[in-house]
Amino acid sequence: MKKPKIYDNYPLWIVILANILMLAVYVAGAYIMFALSIITGFLYVAYLVILELYFLKEGCIHCCYFGKLCAFGKGAVAAMFFKEGDPEKFCERELGFKDFIPQVLVVLIPLIVGTAILISRGFNLLILIAMIYPVFSWFAVNPFLYGKLACLHCKQGSICCPALKFFIKEKGGNKEE
Repeated sequence: MKKPKIYDNYPLWIVILANILMLAVYVAGAYIMFALSIITGFLYVAYLVILELYFLKEGCIHCCYFGKLCAFGKGAVAAMFFKEGDPEKFCERELGFKDFIPQVLVVLIPLIVGTAILISRGFNLLILIAMIYPVFSWFAVNPFLYGKLACLHCKQGSICCPALKFFIKEKGGNKEE
């Protein structure tokens, strides 16, 4: 089998596509939360901003893509806000299920709120679609995005990646052997 190309900088089309797909999940959640109230909408958006800043500060500054385009462009964004970190710290991190809870809440909270809205206010097609897309994304979009476009070509994954270690239970990263 042919080895996948490892990118020093991801092609812009991958970065754009990855962000559109990720932002669609955020927009769907925000739509549901704003449907509940303007306060819950703003709290949800604030949560998303804090979560993204946390990822940039705790992960991206230590990644080999710092200052470059990873699949999501976050290495370049991190360089705009933070100083470069220590690449060894990226490799030292151990991830467990609890580390993914904040990202799961991005989908789970709007799903619960959307269900409550549909029950209490009656059927609303846009709310239903906003509930379905993030779940669809988890099971259909993310495996394609991460499996075919992002992780497969990731330089950091071939060095060490805590997420890959968690998900594939294998030291190192990309399965290149």
